[in-house]
Amino acid sequence: MPLDASAVRCAAYEINNLLTGGRIEKIYQPERDEVVLIVKNQSTSYRLVISANSQNPRFYITSEVKENPTEPPMFCMLMRKHMLSGRIESIESVDFERVCIISVLSRNEMGDSVKKRIVCEIMGKNSNIILVDETGRIIDSVKHVDLTVSRVRNVFPGLTYHLPPDGDRQNPLVMNENDFYAVLSSSGEGKSIDKALTVAISGLSPLLCREAAYRSMGRCDAVVGEMTDSEKRLVAKELFDMFTKIKNNRFESVLLYKNGERTPVDFAVFDITQYGEGYNSEKRSGISEAMEEFYQKRDGAERMRSRSYALIKNITNQLEKIRKKITILHATLSDAAQKEKYRIAGDIITANLYRMNQGDKTLTATNYYDETGGDITIALDEALSPAKNAQQYYKKYQKAKVAEVEAAKQIEKANEEMEYLESVINEIEFAKTPSELDDIKEELVGQGVIKSTFTKKKQKRKINTAPEEYLYKGYRIFSGRNNIQNDYLTLKIGRANDLWLHTKNIPGSHVLIKHTGEDFPPDVIEAAAIIAATNSKGKNSSKVDVDYCPVSHVKKPNGAKAGMVIYEGYNTASVTPDENFCIELKNAAIGEKNTNK
Repeated sequence: MPLDASAVRCAAYEINNLLTGGRIEKIYQPERDEVVLIVKNQSTSYRLVISANSQNPRFYITSEVKENPTEPPMFCMLMRKHMLSGRIESIESVDFERVCIISVLSRNEMGDSVKKRIVCEIMGKNSNIILVDETGRIIDSVKHVDLTVSRVRNVFPGLTYHLPPDGDRQNPLVMNENDFYAVLSSSGEGKSIDKALTVAISGLSPLLCREAAYRSMGRCDAVVGEMTDSEKRLVAKELFDMFTKIKNNRFESVLLYKNGERTPVDFAVFDITQYGEGYNSEKRSGISEAMEEFYQKRDGAERMRSRSYALIKNITNQLEKIRKKITILHATLSDAAQKEKYRIAGDIITANLYRMNQGDKTLTATNYYDETGGDITIALDEALSPAKNAQQYYKKYQKAKVAEVEAAKQIEKANEEMEYLESVINEIEFAKTPSELDDIKEELVGQGVIKSTFTKKKQKRKINTAPEEYLYKGYRIFSGRNNIQNDYLTLKIGRANDLWLHTKNIPGSHVLIKHTGEDFPPDVIEAAAIIAATNSKGKNSSKVDVDYCPVSHVKKPNGAKAGMVIYEGYNTASVTPDENFCIELKNAAIGEKNTNK
């Protein structure tokens, strides 16, 4: 569900209880539209994330630690200047709007105590994080909204802060049953129940409206004009009961899952029953825990998709150019296949010079290359002498001969380039963090695929060559996350007796099983093959062939691109990709490391 006012209010209540009285120790801005406050209260440190992302705005306590930019953005520096060491006085939602205000008691340049505010507007594409001083003036905001963006409300440094307009909608926290009934009774005849309520009442999500309808009528697709008077009263009572609980802070923290899946599809501050038997809901200890679980994968995936879009588009364009080039080269090869005709024409002209004259347009003579002894007619350039016509055909023969060799080389080179770029796209799709994407960018810069974006003042970042580690029955298994790591894994970490695996004829990660002194059991090889298949372009296939051989059988040709190798003396296993299995083995490796600390 979108983060509606009910979730915002409940989150503010929960976070207020945890952070009031706490001191802001650190402030980070890991994303352009996201701020993280580290607050210490009663010997416990909390990480409060405030995101104004237009797709997934949110506000909750998190345990997730994100990478921070090497140079903090200007807004982060201003936040540190005005809020570091400040003590949180309160965290409150405003009426029943998707707005939270964090009041912080800090000191100004003169050392006097002043109350400043962090305003968190969790409002979809209009979400914002606004720093407001003690006079109500805007110090700065994550997003500037001037007249070119909105004529209704501007958010800009120096302006007085005003709450977003509510559109004259009613506050459900002060409504009674009759008020809810009146809204339903006065709504347009053709409106669905969720549309009728969200237009007239502040801060509601369609999910909450449909849930009230489902609980009271057994269906959630009701149209207001088709509802009976008693049904409207039942829905009104249900809504009143829901908001009474929210008003009294007696809410639940619930995640909704599709049966058989472990990625939540929704969350709410009440139990969700409207989806029927195909879904199940699970309670969490707090709304922050529920929201973190819901948003972590969703927001991370969307941000990574946004970050990788330009990179994938660049590579896709280059792949298209390479495919066109290969088509042209194949046409050149096809033309070059006619080279023998040019040589034969030159030989026959040379053999018949005595009977030819300048100005002849054709030569018809016996083709002594033809076993049947038939005649051949050869076109001539009447402006050239017979001897020069022969030379012309010999030149065409030599040119076609060279073109055939060069075209074959260029096709091989283009196919290698295409295979490399397809492997990079596979790496981008598997990248989980901005750091991994930066590694891939650096790899592409090193290979000359894209231009460097680093200025002279900035030094290139060191690429993280740390492959993914797995553990299965005591065997350590590694998987590269990009081509630089693949090379590092195969050529640096790998030893002659280690077992190397790679998907057959499709882009994927290099996988390595470390040798323990004994022969590799079949189930260990199968486990590593599943890892290789899951970390490949064939991850969604039912069966994937994976080649495996000792590392000693793997070679890197001179001049080959990153991650490109040749191998021999291999066997092949056919396995089914399994992401959950890979996660289990990865967690096993992490668990062993933690145990050995």
